[in-house]
Amino acid sequence: MSPTSRKPRRPLAWLRRLLLLALVVVLAGVTALFFFGRAGKRQGQPAVDREATKADAGTTLIGQDFDYTYTEGERPIFRIRGDSIRADRQDTIFLDRVGLTLYDPEKRPYHVESREASFSRTTNEGELRGSVHLEGPSGLVLKTAVLELHDRGNLVVTPRPVQIGIGEDYISWAQHLTVHLPDQLFVLEGETNVATAPGKEPAMSLTADRAVYQRAQRILRVEGGAEFQRGADDFKADRITASISQDEKSLLFLRAFWKVSGKTRQTAQNQGKALLRFHGEDLAVLMAPGGKEAQKVAIEGDAKGPAVVESIGGGLTRSLTARRVEGEMAGGQLTGADAIDRVEMRETGNGGALARRATGDRAHATFRPDGQIATLALDRAVTYTDSQLAVTGDRGQMNLDSGQGEFFGTPVVVKSEKGQLTGPHIVYTKNDGMMHADGGVHAEIEHVEKTSLAGSPLGEGEGPVRVEAKEGFWRESPRSFLFRGDVRAWRGTNLLTAKELRGDDAQSRLTATGNVKTLWIPTAAPATKPPGPAGQGKTAAAQQPVEVTGNDLVYLQAKGLLTYTGDVRVVQEEKTLTCQQLDVQLDENKKAETMTCTGQAHLVDPQNGRNIEGQKALYHLKERIVEMFGDPVNMRDRDNNQLHGRHMVYHMEDGRVEVKGEAAAASGGGG
Repeated sequence: MSPTSRKPRRPLAWLRRLLLLALVVVLAGVTALFFFGRAGKRQGQPAVDREATKADAGTTLIGQDFDYTYTEGERPIFRIRGDSIRADRQDTIFLDRVGLTLYDPEKRPYHVESREASFSRTTNEGELRGSVHLEGPSGLVLKTAVLELHDRGNLVVTPRPVQIGIGEDYISWAQHLTVHLPDQLFVLEGETNVATAPGKEPAMSLTADRAVYQRAQRILRVEGGAEFQRGADDFKADRITASISQDEKSLLFLRAFWKVSGKTRQTAQNQGKALLRFHGEDLAVLMAPGGKEAQKVAIEGDAKGPAVVESIGGGLTRSLTARRVEGEMAGGQLTGADAIDRVEMRETGNGGALARRATGDRAHATFRPDGQIATLALDRAVTYTDSQLAVTGDRGQMNLDSGQGEFFGTPVVVKSEKGQLTGPHIVYTKNDGMMHADGGVHAEIEHVEKTSLAGSPLGEGEGPVRVEAKEGFWRESPRSFLFRGDVRAWRGTNLLTAKELRGDDAQSRLTATGNVKTLWIPTAAPATKPPGPAGQGKTAAAQQPVEVTGNDLVYLQAKGLLTYTGDVRVVQEEKTLTCQQLDVQLDENKKAETMTCTGQAHLVDPQNGRNIEGQKALYHLKERIVEMFGDPVNMRDRDNNQLHGRHMVYHMEDGRVEVKGEAAAASGGGG
């Protein structure tokens, strides 16, 4: 939250440099003007005009071209000189065109001039009037029209505007200056301003209604719409309180209250710069040893709104809001921040459109050298959303630049327009929309008809396809998925199990490998019904589930073709068909139409006592007819009767067998 340049000078350093010097050095120097009314030894005597004394009955002393020096031991306290001096019987001294030189305990001189002055030695009260001009060490200059001493010398007041310069660098203004000497209380009031001298870069100013320094307690307060500005950077608050070191050379701690806001820029070589903005109701700053730069900062909101830290750079705005944000500083730059209670991170683009949002109960953010928020770690009741998906979990870690997020939960739930993925651990990369889940995964794939699953054994039924596996990969665009380890996928009564299941929407391809098993219900052929109302003559006959197992499955949606390979086994109504490869051809509606079983095709129907072997089997699912081809096709019944031919047609409903083509040979096994 501190501005940075090649030679950084933080807002807190402005406070230390400006107010400390202005209030401690300047005001202490001003009050020293009136110490000449205290006890001390006088050296030198003015020339007394006896005639002038006689002319005014109320005058006890008249002199011209006087020069006094007061000392304490060998140490000079002050020297006073002027064009004329007179004193009345009330022991009030009047001076014209007066000049004073005062010395602080370190023997540093302060020179003061004014057109006239008066001082009561009885009450220790007095006044400098007319172009009061003070010069002191370190280039100190004070100008005002009137400077007064009240309350028996305990109160110093400038009732007119005062201007204070410090060297060639700074100038300050105020409507009033007040110093209460016993309490060591210094006050600048009314349109108070401290600024760099004209031509000094970068331009800097501090404005407020009131500045108060309690020197005994080393506490400085700036009140009433305080605002720091340094170039394009600024910091505002209704009230600022600072703790000063005992030697009054450094700032230890700063606290700002009410309507706190600010902005600054952090710059990093070859990385550009980001604008850092913040606002809240309570800001605390702990300075590093020596007081040259901030070490820790904390900003807090209230019931009306949270604390906000916002970084803007690279076409993105990333804001971190919470009830309280605690920052860590290094080298004058914000490097990290802890956010507590009702945490929210928002990322928007140039147009203000929301790109990403994350929430949680606590968070830790790190910042790039240029000031942009780089990473975010969230804890408890975590949510994350972007244009592709929404995530909920217990913990989350995000690299905002790379777009990678890692989430933990019981479980983590990821939802998108295309479905849902859950598991205890999910890693997400925004740039390619890839998710990796492990430790036990559950997925729900929506809009099946628009995916590579349409037409597969999982394409039938209603609702999403549900998947369970040990591990899963899911890409949003182009959409694809991969599930590994005891994969179980189902939709309604349709089921697929395998060691691995992979889908690629871009290629309209679905593959399953390792002990593949599918269970699905094919569409039946129309069946005749008893006569009824018009239009109800036929409906589809019910079909029993078809179970297919094999080593691998490949589904090519563009070709409408499902291919099982490796020890394929098809089971329906206790009838079994086995072979080395099974091709399932789909119709234009992506419904299974035929099954072509090649390589040692073998059909077993124990209910009807049929056992048929050939090289190839063609199963028409709607008609429930199996055509067997071979040279020859061999059929054996339960009585061991055999039938041979090159083409046989088997009816699944009643076990009838038709031999087509060339003449067949039959043999009996007895019985």
